[in-house]
Amino acid sequence: MSFCLRILPLVCAFANTTVAIQENAGALYKVQTKQDAENPRSDSTFAPAPASMRSLSSPWIKTIFPLPNASSSSSQPPEKEEVTIKSVVRSLPKDQLTIWTSPFRIRTHDLQWLFPLALTSGVLIGSDSHSMARERSNTVAINRSNQISNYGLAAMVGVPALTYVAGQFNGSSHARETGLLAGEAVVNSYIVNQALKLITERQRPALTGSGGGQFWSQTGNNSSFPSAHSMLAWSIASVIAHEYPGPLGQALIYGAASAVSLSRVTARQHFPSDVVVGAALGWLIGRQMYRAHSPNSDDDRYGKFVRNSESNPFSGPSAYEPLDSWVYPALKRLAALGYVRTQFKGLEPWTRLECLRQLDEAEYLAQDLPSESTPRQLIDVLKTELSRGSDQDRYAQVDSIYLRYMNISGAPLRDSYHFGQTIFNDFGRPYDQGHNLLTGATVSAVSGRFFFYAQGEYEHAPGRAANTPATQNLIALLDFNPVLPAAPVRETNRFYPLDIYAGVQLGGYALTFGKQSLWLGPAEGAPLMVSNNADPMYMLRLAHSSPFYLPGFLRVLGPVEDEYLFSKLSGHQFPARPFFNLQKISLHPTKNLEIGFTRSSLWAGVGHPFTGRSLAKNLFSFNDNPGTSLGLSDPGDRKSGVDFTYRVPGLRNWLTIYADAYSDDDPSPIASPRRAAISPGIYLSHVPGIPKLDLRVESVNTETLSAFDRGGGFLYFNITYHDSNLQKGFLFGNSTGRDGRAYQAWSTYHFAPGRTLEFSYRELKVGSAFLPGGGTQSDAITKVAWRIGPEWTIDSFLQYERWLVPALRPTAQTDISSSIQVTFHPHWQLKGKPAHTP
Repeated sequence: MSFCLRILPLVCAFANTTVAIQENAGALYKVQTKQDAENPRSDSTFAPAPASMRSLSSPWIKTIFPLPNASSSSSQPPEKEEVTIKSVVRSLPKDQLTIWTSPFRIRTHDLQWLFPLALTSGVLIGSDSHSMARERSNTVAINRSNQISNYGLAAMVGVPALTYVAGQFNGSSHARETGLLAGEAVVNSYIVNQALKLITERQRPALTGSGGGQFWSQTGNNSSFPSAHSMLAWSIASVIAHEYPGPLGQALIYGAASAVSLSRVTARQHFPSDVVVGAALGWLIGRQMYRAHSPNSDDDRYGKFVRNSESNPFSGPSAYEPLDSWVYPALKRLAALGYVRTQFKGLEPWTRLECLRQLDEAEYLAQDLPSESTPRQLIDVLKTELSRGSDQDRYAQVDSIYLRYMNISGAPLRDSYHFGQTIFNDFGRPYDQGHNLLTGATVSAVSGRFFFYAQGEYEHAPGRAANTPATQNLIALLDFNPVLPAAPVRETNRFYPLDIYAGVQLGGYALTFGKQSLWLGPAEGAPLMVSNNADPMYMLRLAHSSPFYLPGFLRVLGPVEDEYLFSKLSGHQFPARPFFNLQKISLHPTKNLEIGFTRSSLWAGVGHPFTGRSLAKNLFSFNDNPGTSLGLSDPGDRKSGVDFTYRVPGLRNWLTIYADAYSDDDPSPIASPRRAAISPGIYLSHVPGIPKLDLRVESVNTETLSAFDRGGGFLYFNITYHDSNLQKGFLFGNSTGRDGRAYQAWSTYHFAPGRTLEFSYRELKVGSAFLPGGGTQSDAITKVAWRIGPEWTIDSFLQYERWLVPALRPTAQTDISSSIQVTFHPHWQLKGKPAHTP
């Protein structure tokens, strides 16, 4: 840790004390007029909100930072001269002075974004060697990554050059300014980069293994820290994005800079921290060039070229609400009762601002209810909890500190890919027979268009003996793999980052990078495609943070949400290190109907080329996986999904039906429903005569609906990708697993907001066509969630399980799992200025 502490001041030294952000543009809509609310039986399509719609109850977070060289006693910034080649050359010494003296201008509130940056950099520096040791490559992939980074940077350098030339020819001062300021940023970034390389003298990673990564031990000018490619690319991207702040342009230029940066890691030229710190410094230097020299940045803090259109106050920067928060079942119950009409249940998590948007809609539709009614009480408590910090330009806060103890008596099941899983939908945390303990905390921050979230915890779980040779032989047979040597599982004692990501708001889209949990379906038991049953993937994710309308005649489709992700899977061996991509779009064509379409795929990995051609074939080819053929003919393991949620007419506010369907190597479950997995369900928001009691019933079938049992080699399996839908040993879909049928029912009594008592029962059977002798798992579960005021919650869990898997044990086994978790929500904050402070 000593070298981490020594290097962090170098990271912070160039974190300037201001962040500029453009105003998020988008179409703000309201789904329901008051007349709609008074006529809940109408099932018409959505219409735009009238201009007379009431004002929003939740404040819109605006981020306003003063110019770095603006005097606190002056109300007007100094007038800036036109940007020319002469002014650029003359400004270079002053730029360098500003950059190197920036630490002396750090203010207290800058810690709100400096702390996440320093924390992320420190974690990466400390884990660099471990990360590179686990990331194996080959000569072809290394050479290809080098080409991507070199040609990509050359192309990015060419963009401002062409922009300047085009501005000269067509007389555009804006284009000339963009080219010159980007060039000025490149020069300044290169000078800073070379100076830091001489100071840090960090070893580069080796072409095989981890490499040293030690600081102050690399002679010459071949230092690794920070990455010059990353720093130069992000300085160019920063200037262009500030000059042309449209969402599409920003996504393209930042995407190109990200590609250059990531390819330096895959080329084994740099450690992850080298490119992250280089990107941060490059972006800050580019921002400084624009703010200090562009005449267009004078009084208009959002940039002169921002489209001034009707804006969506809920599409601003905001961290996502964690998936295990009580906010989700509470908001879903409000939607089932008819008070949220634009909720997308198949696309979780939701940002905190999106949760506030739903509450704003619910508050409007419930405004005629008495204040003591259940919906009004629930809305008030949720708004109080979610609004903390939303009135600030920038903030950093500790959201929660928690401690959980769990004891499992009896041998649990831990392998839903083959036999079953006792503890499910728990983020892939380790567990075993005996005492299990975890304690951790969650933190979040918002600064300008940037946001950050981290959840880290210490985890303890008992070890267990190795599988028997018979079990190892069976697993190899079920997966068509060679027999692997059995090894005991050691006791787990580790600090582990669960969810940790940083994001930037680009118009209505949120672009995030890091580990992030997803829940892509309406089911309560778990979606078939992606859930929190496994450890979160490292991913680059682009998602709309609130609903929007498509343009033109496509507006009849109603509100829309979409998301796209590219991730790296871990724990695979056959083949190792594959990638995963996913695209999903959900529509609300009527107020009661939500439909979602998902397409995903596993591709690349050891023995499978990672090229633009193979990616194009993966995305656009309709051919099936050839099985034994590798090379460019392999399109990967494509998957598709369809889900819907419908509030039944005549029984609206009472009965909701939904279903989730999943296919392997089919264009859609609709095209071939008998080859698909399906998970239907019904939800009663309240039982007649007992308004505080609800009921939910679901089933899951991964045996397919055909007349014969296809076994476990069809769904959640692929003839080339034998580890298929696994992430570190856990299914990242539904824990029912391969060739299984499950039935589950839940009933929850809602005493008060955040105070519930839940009973559930699950019965799961695995087909004998897959597992010799089949398998049965029965679980009876009781959960209590009790919110004690705004700061404390207690969650307890008791599960009795009986399982019979003849392939593992000849007789039925039982185990009892009990846990208690205490969570403290301190909301300790470092605050910025109020959002509406001029």
